[in-house]
Amino acid sequence: MLLIVTGDRRLLLHLRDDKPEIAHPGCWAGFGGGVKEGESVEDALRREVMEEIGIEVKNPMHLVDVIDDEGDGRVVSLFFVVGGIEASDIELHEGAGIGVHRIDELDQLAMPPFVRRSIHSHLVPALADFAQ
Repeated sequence: MLLIVTGDRRLLLHLRDDKPEIAHPGCWAGFGGGVKEGESVEDALRREVMEEIGIEVKNPMHLVDVIDDEGDGRVVSLFFVVGGIEASDIELHEGAGIGVHRIDELDQLAMPPFVRRSIHSHLVPALADFAQ
């Protein structure tokens, strides 16, 4: 899953389809999906992001591997990028929409709990390493 941090330090998030057969329907999350057999996690990330929003991801940084305890129990690898991608760059091919949100607004959004926890415990500290 890719978390996109915009140049002004907001999160560009994906609104998942509201379909009961998918994990966390109708929630805001990062971009990405499953890994196919024989595919690396990073290759899957690049493929899924291209399929979902038509963006070629360059140099995604690994953030953390987490278990989706409240969902299907799978391990999800979270990556992030900072700058270089804005909402106007996206051609949405999958999902219900996109939105740009300040990190302090995330508690007001429906989000998978593992994504929210990872943003607060891993992404926010990682962003301190990037110049404003």
